[in-house]
Order: sequence, then C-alpha cells, then structure tokens
Amino acid sequence: MHRDVTTTVRVKLHSLTERKVRLVEREYSAFQDAVHGDDVNLYSATKQQAGKVRSNKNPREDTEQPVVLRNDCITIEHDADTVLSSWWFKLPVYNPEKERGDSIWVPVRVPEKDTHLLEDEYICDSELVRRDGEWYVHLVCKRSVAVADEYDDVLAVDMGATWIAVSTFLSDRDTQFHGAEIRRVREHYKQLRKSIGKAKVRSGAQVIERLGDKESRTVEHELHQVANELVARARERNAVIVFGDLTGLRFDTDEGRYVNDKTHKMPYAKLATILTYKAHLDGRECIPVKEYDTSRTCWRCGSQNTSREVQGRLECHDCGLDDNADKNGASNIGQRAVGKDIQSPLSTAGAVVAQPETQVVLEGTSDEMEPANSPEAVGLTLSEGSPRVHSCLLPISLRSAVRIPPPRSEVS
Repeated sequence: MHRDVTTTVRVKLHSLTERKVRLVEREYSAFQDAVHGDDVNLYSATKQQAGKVRSNKNPREDTEQPVVLRNDCITIEHDADTVLSSWWFKLPVYNPEKERGDSIWVPVRVPEKDTHLLEDEYICDSELVRRDGEWYVHLVCKRSVAVADEYDDVLAVDMGATWIAVSTFLSDRDTQFHGAEIRRVREHYKQLRKSIGKAKVRSGAQVIERLGDKESRTVEHELHQVANELVARARERNAVIVFGDLTGLRFDTDEGRYVNDKTHKMPYAKLATILTYKAHLDGRECIPVKEYDTSRTCWRCGSQNTSREVQGRLECHDCGLDDNADKNGASNIGQRAVGKDIQSPLSTAGAVVAQPETQVVLEGTSDEMEPANSPEAVGLTLSEGSPRVHSCLLPISLRSAVRIPPPRSEVS
C-alpha cells in the first residue's frame, strides 16, 4: 500500500539586493491589504489566493497572513556552480515599474536534511513568511510512501485531557502514558493570561509582545515528541497504530466551563495529523477509529454498567473490573479496530460486523480469514488481566486500509 504524505521545508532568503528587498516587502504588504478587503496591485495568482484567505479565514485587522504562492508560479532550482548560493527560488511579485506581474530569482538556504525532497518531489502551494525581520518560504512537498501490509500487533491510542495520549498493545495491554507536559504548559499560559488581564495595560502589552507564539511552539514541540514515542513503540513490535477519532467532540460535549476548558483546548486534531504523518513515514498504517462509548464500556465484559467515582479509574459493577479509565478506553479502541463489538462480552463474540473504515483482520495458519476476537482466539480471566491473542493467528494482515465487509442482517 502507498500513502501520500506532505512535508514542509523552510528555506531562508538571503543576500537580497535592495531592489529585491523592496519588491518582496511591497508584495507582502500588498497581500496584507488584500486579505483585509483593499483593492491593490498584486501578482494576479497571488491576488486570487488573497481572496481565498479572506473568505476562508476572515482574518483580524491586527494579524499578518503568510503570502500564499500558487505552485504553478514558483520554482526552486539547484546550481552548484554559482558562488552566492547553490539554491535559487523564483518568487512571483508585482513590478510597479513595469505595471504588471513579474518574477525574481532569490538565493535561498535549504536545510541539508531536506534537499532530497526538493529534487524529486511535487511542490504544492507554498507560503512566504516574515519572522524576526527575516524572509522564509515554506515549501509544501508531497510524496508517496509505502506502508506495510502485515503487522504483528495493534497499538491503540486513547487521547484525553490529563494525558494527551495513552497507548496500549492489544496483545498484552502493555501501557504507557504520554504528554503530561502539554497540559502543564497549557495551564501555565492560561494562568499567565489571567495575570496579564489584571495588569496595567502597558505592562500587559509588553508581556504579550515578549511571549509571542511561544506557547503554540512549545506545545507543537511536545506533540512531535509524543508522536515519536508512539511510532517508536509500534516499531518495536511491528504494530499497526489505531487512535480514537474525536471529530465533533467540541460540538457533542458540554460538561461545563471548567471541563470544557480542559478538553476543548487540547490539540487532539494536530496530534492525530502529526502521528499519521510520522507513522506513514515509518512505513506503517495509522487508522482512526470511532471512539463513541469506549470510555464508559468495560473492556473485559462489554458492560456499560460502570462508574467513575474517581476520574482516573473505571469500575465495572458486573464483572468487578477496576482499571485505569484511559487504559480501558485504549483497550476498547484496539478491540473495535480488529472488528469486535465492544458491547458484547469477548466470551460470546462471534463473527461481528466491523466498522468498515477501520477493519483489521487476522490471518490464520491456513490462509483462512477469522474474526479477530473469536472465542477460540482470546482467553479470558475475571481477575485484572489481558486478552491473550494466540501467536498462531499472527501476523495481523491489513488486506486494505478500507475494507467493507458483506452486509449482514444479524450478528451470530
């Protein structure tokens, strides 16, 4: 199987002549005016992009937007024989002297680790950005990578407020908790914003200017660290990664201001994007799984007769399970990914209909296809334990990332 992945390469403009500096600054300033509704002279394709930014984002007057560069108007070339720079970028600008669109070639520095991306890969629409008085172009490179078809285990990931991610292997429920630092950073800046609001106007403005976007950059760094940890765990056991899909969480959940503040501001979508990207680069599949009812269903017996008197613990009043709530949710996500109806006890699970977009199947020793959680494949214990997947049924084979089973009128 192959998956498309995009990588952003940041290249820095350098050694610009005074004329080129004026043209770049003019194009950037005119783009800001255009996204706020002014009629200005811009390179025609860039002017079209400004209209799209205005209609899609409706940016505030006090914000700066990166100049969107259409991919058919830009070029980056490598020339090892030039003294000034070995990489050159063709930047579209409006030339007021000629009173029409024009292009200028500017020298750029490309990170050594990213040079291979610019030679053979397809460059999508990119952005011109100004940061601390320097000019950068963010080149978005799209490429196709191969991902494995067969795996030996499933690494299920549950995202939450206390821990941004809790991961557990389906075979033995070996669990790790990730990303506590993200919540600490969020809480720190939340309290800082409160103190700024109580400060004098001048003092508050100085603090805001000094902080800049430090919070978002720190959180994004931590998200990359978490994603790296998850991919490394999956690599150790050749596991496919599945994670709970939280789409619609902000619209479907209203638990009061305090709880909403904790959950709605956690960067779940960004983590899902980064994790999927890094997993595909590592050559393994990463699949979203519907998360409904996974937090309140007992992973062991399938009952929803549960309670969480302590937020971090889940108690089942039918089978007596007392488990970490996030670990329980991750186990249910893993079971749902391999086709089990999590509201039916494992001991009675038969050939159940899987979620079509997330079906994973086990390949038997004689090439027959079996339901992942059949009674013969999974052992149960009423004590705190783990579902045991017999090694004879491994590896897990992803025949296709999207596999729709034949329709059934009932579950037997």
